[in-house]
Amino acid sequence: MRELLTNLLAGFRLATYFRVEASEFRVSIRQLVWLTLVEFALTVGIGYLMLEGEGYFNFHIVVQGLASVTLTLAVAALLAHWLRTPALLLGYAVAATAMMPMLFAYTYGGYAIWQRLEFGLDDTVWSWLWLVWVSGLLARAVRLWVPLKLGRLMAVGAFLIAVLAVQLGLPQQQAWYDLGANAKDSVLEIGGHEALLYQQPGLLDGTLSTLETQRPNVADLYFVGFAGYGWQDVFMKEMNTVHALFDSRFDTRGRSLSLINNKKTLATTPIATTTALQAALAHVGDLLDPEEDLLFLFITSHGSDAPAYLSVDHDSLQLTQLTPERLKAALSATPIKWKVVVVSACYSGTFIPALKDDNTLVITASSADRNSFGCDDSNNMTDFGRAYFDEALKQTTSFTAAFELARTRIAECEKAAGLTPSLPQIALGKNFAAKWQGRFSD
Repeated sequence: MRELLTNLLAGFRLATYFRVEASEFRVSIRQLVWLTLVEFALTVGIGYLMLEGEGYFNFHIVVQGLASVTLTLAVAALLAHWLRTPALLLGYAVAATAMMPMLFAYTYGGYAIWQRLEFGLDDTVWSWLWLVWVSGLLARAVRLWVPLKLGRLMAVGAFLIAVLAVQLGLPQQQAWYDLGANAKDSVLEIGGHEALLYQQPGLLDGTLSTLETQRPNVADLYFVGFAGYGWQDVFMKEMNTVHALFDSRFDTRGRSLSLINNKKTLATTPIATTTALQAALAHVGDLLDPEEDLLFLFITSHGSDAPAYLSVDHDSLQLTQLTPERLKAALSATPIKWKVVVVSACYSGTFIPALKDDNTLVITASSADRNSFGCDDSNNMTDFGRAYFDEALKQTTSFTAAFELARTRIAECEKAAGLTPSLPQIALGKNFAAKWQGRFSD
């Protein structure tokens, strides 16, 4: 037990960048087994503390634990062979495993702090920061047995980052399955996804059937909304606000619909899927006059730049993500000619090249390489949604003039908050500008 405590103390010093020597570790197979058991106990204990109600133990976590120590030994063997240092095989494995309590603290505590500070950055940034930090600590473990010059140190660091990245990409088991308050009965409840499969087609068809056909000699505006990310209420709230604005201010009542991913709207609103969006656009295309009428498509969600897509997520369903190419194909498959497409998401500027044409106005909340802000559940709208819809479009009915007002407002707010500018983008087709001059375009 004394040797175990010695190793844990040395691991703590190693993980906190205090001076430590290889001789301070008690290297043996027995100690590696004990340290692995400590790591396993922490995994089980933290999982239990994170349960919101009752749960049951997942015995597959034992297999994952064995796989983890096997991977550590495999990495140690590769490093020992590469660096020609046999002592590194067991030494690295013991030192790396001895750091696990602090690595858990960095992982869970660091991510909690990251979320609380609300940097407005995608969690991918956090993942890369974690990878670099932990690989740096593991490189320290290697240097206990092998002096590394800068070039070799960078190569070892890159190797460890690659190993960690692969490990993160592997399926992860939970130590406990959360069954909530009714643990004995919940496994026998009707699955929500099963009910959803039968409910949604009728709900979508029913919604589409309520849409009114276009009025001859009237330039009708049709509104289609798509709130893709179902794990945060802000996108649902934003869509409800924008939908109501268009019905009251732009005369779209009877010619508007929203697709929303959120548990709270399952019984009333079709879920937002790529297939549902294609069906909605096709139906609207059959109702409007291509030469006379205008489609306003509003999409709000989280976004990614590499590859470019908008998140389509609802209650763990495996849904097709919305890419620029898929959205372009959905629009191109309809007879709709005149279009306004507004995309509110991080990196939403990535959608402009695919969507812009002479007959279309495309507006995005950010440039292709920037984040947008405000997608927090404490908000009723994103920052862009508030500036463009809730503020600018209440001052003017011109979609282009509203963009200029919103862009100025957003730049001022981001500068005052010390945020990296999101740089909202606009692509105005020349035919669109001529057709809708004075009504929806300045």
